[in-house]
Amino acid sequence: MLLAHGVRVFDDISEALEAKPRFVVIKPVYNELRKLANSSEAKTRRNAEFVLSVVEKLCEVVDYMAKNGETVDDAIIQYALENNAIVATNDRELRRRLRSLNIPEAYLREESMRIHVEGYYK
Repeated sequence: MLLAHGVRVFDDISEALEAKPRFVVIKPVYNELRKLANSSEAKTRRNAEFVLSVVEKLCEVVDYMAKNGETVDDAIIQYALENNAIVATNDRELRRRLRSLNIPEAYLREESMRIHVEGYYK
């Protein structure tokens, strides 16, 4: 939840792409955020509520569902493959899977605290 930590996710991605992309959140990810927003842990709940408010303002929530037996990460990968999308994540395992499938990724570079886009060619 980089948004909750003040990282300029949308601006950094737009700068890296030299364009204003369409920001999309698939329904399984949105549903995960909603579950976190109902967490009993106050910090998790506040962060998720903040991220949800930003997502609802700046992103399109796409009704793309995980297939039976698919994880949320599987659904993210499948959506990216079907729609030629760049995936923004800091999840190491998901990033490894994205690279193995040549799916472009956006992630936080901790040294600079900026979002870096990899695998996308203009």
